[in-house]
Amino acid sequence: MEVFDQMKMKHQYGIVFYKLNDNNTQIVVDKTFGTGTPFNTFLSELPSTECRYALVDFTYTDNTLEKKKLVFVSWCPSQSSIKSKMIYTASKDALKKACVGIQAEIQGCDISEVQEECFIEKINRL
Repeated sequence: MEVFDQMKMKHQYGIVFYKLNDNNTQIVVDKTFGTGTPFNTFLSELPSTECRYALVDFTYTDNTLEKKKLVFVSWCPSQSSIKSKMIYTASKDALKKACVGIQAEIQGCDISEVQEECFIEKINRL
């Protein structure tokens, strides 16, 4: 959880990807990207056949004010195996509970469900 704390408190990271280890017994950091990383990097780094979790320190503009929200993303693409989808779905709550301060959650199985507009729409409903 050290990486999460650095992301939340020190804003050292803008995007953090998590995955299950090879034995599917532990959630580990997969990749990190610094603050200010373009949103398109998040989209391009989502694997097309493997599930992932991601935390995005999402920056957006609301009435000319720049704001940030910490968004949890559960990514289970339709091309991933059923077993993988089941394991990731079952493990999601453990990661969310450990990451205190998440302000929004997005679930996606297709790239169209995790676009920047989807983040804004979800945040505006809060």
